[in-house]
Amino acid sequence: MKNLKRLLVYMLGLSILGFSVALFQKSNLGMGSWDALNRNFYEGIPIDYRYLTPIMAMLLISLAYLIEKKKPDLMMLFPLLISFYIGLVIDLLLLVVPDVTQMHLLINIAYVFIALSFVAIGLNMIVLCNYPLPALDQFCLAISHKLKITFGKGKLIGEALALVAAIVVGLLFSHEESYFFIGPNTFIALVFIGLFVDFFQKPVQKILGDMNDYRNLR
Repeated sequence: MKNLKRLLVYMLGLSILGFSVALFQKSNLGMGSWDALNRNFYEGIPIDYRYLTPIMAMLLISLAYLIEKKKPDLMMLFPLLISFYIGLVIDLLLLVVPDVTQMHLLINIAYVFIALSFVAIGLNMIVLCNYPLPALDQFCLAISHKLKITFGKGKLIGEALALVAAIVVGLLFSHEESYFFIGPNTFIALVFIGLFVDFFQKPVQKILGDMNDYRNLR
């Protein structure tokens, strides 16, 4: 039963991450750096998220292995499967999540912070289960291990790298009129995502119970 609970919590955490991306995209404040990077590819090629997300996942997990000097193994494929699932969730939820782009600015800001909260909650749920992280977070975790810093700071560095990449890719596909799909939220996410992850760590653990520890989060 305990393993079943872990699996259910894990799948719910992954679904929550997909939901957060859908919320970001339904506001008019832009999106997180990595999502902006994906959106530039999505609009430029174009390619469905169910395919784009796994491709980006393979790149990120490869970089994570390179940073930590790990030899390639079959576990590299697990984050790929995770990202395919998250991409599918995003595609489905984009059809039903209300669009607030034409609504009041405060509603859009609320969408952004709700999305950030869900990112932090979903990520902490996954870590609590002690199952593999999505490729993006595995990449940020590798950065934190390499630099011997907290996971939150690793997320900050990862977001900053993605912001630069989004601008470069946006220039490649001539997305200047869309501001490379970068907006206020891009910088809000850059500043707050690490703080939100740390903030929700203990509440999530308290609600779900101590299935595993958080040692791998640091």
